[in-house]
Amino acid sequence: MNAQPEQAPSPTWGSFRDPDGHVVLALNGPIVRNLAPSGLQRSREIGALSTVRRFQHQGQWVAAESHEGSPPHLVHPRVFFPSYPYEWSATMLHRAAVLTLEANRALLEEGWELKDATPTNVLFEGIKAVFVDFLSPVKREPSQLGWRAYGQFTRTFLIPLLLQRRRQIPLRWMFLAHRDGIPPAMALPMLGLAARFHPVAFGLITLPAWMDGRASSSAYRKAAAPSEDIAATVASRILKGLGRRLERLRPLPPKSSSWFDYQDQGTSYTREGLAAKEAFIASSLAACRPATVLDLGCNTGKFSKMAARSGSRVVALDSDPECVDRLFLEAEAEGLDIQPLVADLGRPSPRLGWDYSEEFSLLDRLESRFDMTFALALVHHLLIRERVPMVSIAAFLAKTTTKSAVIEWVPPHDPQFQFLAGPNHSLYSMITLDRFLAALEPWFEVDSTLKIPDSGRVLLRVTRRPT
Repeated sequence: MNAQPEQAPSPTWGSFRDPDGHVVLALNGPIVRNLAPSGLQRSREIGALSTVRRFQHQGQWVAAESHEGSPPHLVHPRVFFPSYPYEWSATMLHRAAVLTLEANRALLEEGWELKDATPTNVLFEGIKAVFVDFLSPVKREPSQLGWRAYGQFTRTFLIPLLLQRRRQIPLRWMFLAHRDGIPPAMALPMLGLAARFHPVAFGLITLPAWMDGRASSSAYRKAAAPSEDIAATVASRILKGLGRRLERLRPLPPKSSSWFDYQDQGTSYTREGLAAKEAFIASSLAACRPATVLDLGCNTGKFSKMAARSGSRVVALDSDPECVDRLFLEAEAEGLDIQPLVADLGRPSPRLGWDYSEEFSLLDRLESRFDMTFALALVHHLLIRERVPMVSIAAFLAKTTTKSAVIEWVPPHDPQFQFLAGPNHSLYSMITLDRFLAALEPWFEVDSTLKIPDSGRVLLRVTRRPT
């Protein structure tokens, strides 16, 4: 027999781009940052900065516990559900930009600055942005004019926000294709002729592109011999200018979309039907008391908010960025523990980075992480638009929950089912509730059912069978 080649070792998850500290990631447990000798001393100095301590007290900067050893390392608490910029709404990217700029302004007063300024330095704990690149602060040189990360902040925050607002280019497209942001020369053709001369666009994109990028890099340079006070004043003015631009790029209130009213009465439910659905979900939450809930296809988050108000920590996914933005703003206003994300289950975020080991896929992060999963008016979307077999849908739902799920069955004669199926409606004539229940049976036991009044829709509360 031929000798079998040795199996390649599984990738080590982590971030290795900072020479001072290598982060070892895991889906569970704390995050370990192994320190190089240069990073050990700097981590102590960073931990003593009043800016870092204040932001940590506010929950906006990751905590760090120092450990001696070989190698010395920091231990960080992990956020509940890590996410990436291509899964954020425009408001979330703006919140991350505000946090980055505020942290840098405060560090400047202590003679420090952030050496990099990218959205990947920020994670969300529910609706709160948290700066997680602990080793990003560095001491400023006394004669340094500007901010060394000025160009990066522009490419990864300001230009994507501008393109999303002025040209409606999805953040998902930009960040999945361009991890390091959009440089002015690349952004210029994306603008219409008139948009190129909008004051913000002209300063961020048009003029720098015409100057072949020299304007972006000119914000960081050394003068002949300016005093430390003058250098700090120049840097402060540059940051204030960035702040004004960022404020002008604040996302507009979410616009109405084709799915904004999907969960409301009159679209898919009568008043009695919607009330019955809400009561069923409320009773399911009361009966199961889930600490964590995953809402798949959350729409504008009616049931995510219900779960959060009952005490659950919620991750809510929807492919409509406008719906996600609306839910984020409403959760923020009410102080609800909800992390809404833009995600298409038919095209979930993949593993990314060197050796596919720097960023977890969406499915990696969803697996066995929640006490309860909501799949409300979702299954028929997967059946029609993705042509996913019912057994595969059932198996996927089973992977996401450790205890229970609430699932809504939408039959082929439902108006929304027919609208989505269009001329291919006849392809789904054999789909029935009994067949779906048979697909669920290997993974779930049905606890309770409700036929929604004035509708052929059925709600199922199911319990995960032991594995």
